[in-house]
Amino acid sequence: MREPVKNSIEAFIVKHIDKQLQAEGYLPSEIDRGINEALRFYRTTVTFSKGKVFDSCLTKARHLIKPTKKAATRSNKKKKAAA
Repeated sequence: MREPVKNSIEAFIVKHIDKQLQAEGYLPSEIDRGINEALRFYRTTVTFSKGKVFDSCLTKARHLIKPTKKAATRSNKKKKAAA
């Protein structure tokens, strides 16, 4: 479940992150988790680089919902080495 937005900037972030993550093929539950993380990041970050608010929030959302490829690769290598 998404957190409610408090202002128009948060509404912009939610709308566009939702659109971007849907285009990338993520599930609705993952999109909601990513949006909540982006809003948390936006609300707790004091300053952003000029013009990079949305990009920073989108990056945080992606990092949360992306599977950890390094961990999967390491576990696969261990399984191959054990076999």
